[in-house]
Amino acid sequence: MLILSSDSAFQLKLIPLNPYEFTGAGVELPESCDTVESIRASPEFGLRPLSESDLQGILNSITGDAGPKLSLNDILKRTPHSIDDISADIPSPVLRGPVLVRPELGSLSPEILRRQMSLDRSAEKTFRKRYPERAGMYF
Repeated sequence: MLILSSDSAFQLKLIPLNPYEFTGAGVELPESCDTVESIRASPEFGLRPLSESDLQGILNSITGDAGPKLSLNDILKRTPHSIDDISADIPSPVLRGPVLVRPELGSLSPEILRRQMSLDRSAEKTFRKRYPERAGMYF
């Protein structure tokens, strides 16, 4: 798991103990991590209302028809709105996202992969030390 804020980033390896409790290991990523900067540069998650002209532009882009074209990237560059900002009185389609999911964090970069392998070992060691009875069932 990667946790990003505006001024720091952490990589975690969590082992679930139950639905509400975890153990594991984590490390703060250096400020110069290129992978973190590329993730931060991605559009912010949120809700973006779409107008009729937006829908027509997307349709023109997909079908190749004449007229103004619009890409999803153009919409994602817009500032997202909260649920409260979107008027319930005037229903309109809403684009939600982006949602960034990567099943294997190590595929982001070799640097993240090395940290992930180290965190896996540390998390397993912590789990075995704190919960030796449970660790014997799983490892």
